[in-house]
Amino acid sequence: MRRIASFLRALRRRRRWFAVDVGSSAVKIAEVTDRGGKPAVVRAAALPVPPGAVENGIVRETASLARAIRTFTASGDEARPPAVAAVPGRGVIIKRLQLPGQTGETLDDVIEFEAMDAVPEDLSNVNLDYHVLGPSEDGGGLAVLLVAARKTLIESHVQLLENAGLTPTIVDVDHFALGRVCDDMSFDGETPSAWIHVGARSTTIHVPTPDGPGYATDLPVGGEQLTESLAENLNVSRDEAETIKRGGTTAAAGDLLDSLCDSLAAQIGRGLNLFGHLGEGTAPRRIALSGGSAALTGLGPSLARTLDAEVRVRGPFFSGATLTDGEPAGPAFAVVAGLAARHPVE
Repeated sequence: MRRIASFLRALRRRRRWFAVDVGSSAVKIAEVTDRGGKPAVVRAAALPVPPGAVENGIVRETASLARAIRTFTASGDEARPPAVAAVPGRGVIIKRLQLPGQTGETLDDVIEFEAMDAVPEDLSNVNLDYHVLGPSEDGGGLAVLLVAARKTLIESHVQLLENAGLTPTIVDVDHFALGRVCDDMSFDGETPSAWIHVGARSTTIHVPTPDGPGYATDLPVGGEQLTESLAENLNVSRDEAETIKRGGTTAAAGDLLDSLCDSLAAQIGRGLNLFGHLGEGTAPRRIALSGGSAALTGLGPSLARTLDAEVRVRGPFFSGATLTDGEPAGPAFAVVAGLAARHPVE
C-alpha cells in the first residue's frame, strides 16, 4: 500500500507544474496541469518586478520575487512542484552547425570541440546543450543546433525558482518558447512570416522555418523606452507617462506617442531586415505581435506601415483561464504559453 500511495503522489506531482517567464517589469507565471496527455493552464498571474531587480535577464534581487512566486504557487499538496522556465535569448548563443557523419558515442565530444570555435568565450563560463535537427546539407552528416547559455544567467533563474519553493526541471530559451507558440497560432491556417514580442526593455523577433526551430534576434528596445521618452518630453512622472502610454492621453501627447511608436517600429524593421529572405518575402506578409507593449494603440499600425504587412496582436492566451485579478492572460503571456507546452518530465 505504501508503494501505491507513493506512486500516486508522484503521479500528482508530475501532473501539476508551473511555467515561469521572468521579465524586467513582471514575472509571468501559469499553473499547468496534464489533462488527457495535453497541458492545460488553470490559472495565471503577472507579478510586478521592482526596478533593477532583473537586469539584462539576470535576477539581481531574489528575495522579494521569490516571495511573490511562492504566494502564487503555494496551493497544492506537493512540497516543491516542478517548474519550466525561460531565460532571454540575448544572454544565449545559438549556432547552427553542419557536422560530418558522427556516431552517438562521439557526438558529445565533437560538439564540445566545435563549441570552442562557435562560442566566443571560455566554455567553463557557459552551459552547453544541443539538438540534432536532421541530416546535414550535404547529406553526409548532421545538422545540429548548438546552444550556449552563460552560467550566471542560468544560475540566477535557478536560484530564484528554488528560493520560491519550486523544482527547476527545464530551463528553456524564450526564442524557442515563442517558436512553439508561432507554430500553434496561425493566420487563417498560414504560419506568420515573423513573430515580434515587445517587452519592457527588449524586443524579440522570431522568424519561423519549416525545418527547425527558426531564427531569432533580440533588440535592446521596448515599451519602457516609450515611457521614458514621454516622461522627458512631457515633463511628467514615470507613472503619469505610463498612463499616457496606455491610453490616458491628450491630443498633443497622442501625437508624440504615435511618433514614438513609429520610431520603435522603424528600429524593429531594421532588425527584421537582418533576415534578408523575409525582407523579400511573399505577399501578404503576416506579423504576429505579442509582449506587454503589444496592446499599445499605435504600435500595430506603425508596424503595419513600416513592414508593409498585416499585423495581428496575439492573445489572450489560455482559453478558460484568467489572471488572478480576473483579467485575461494577454499578449505578455506569449512566452509562458510556449513554456506551458513543455512537460517537466519529457
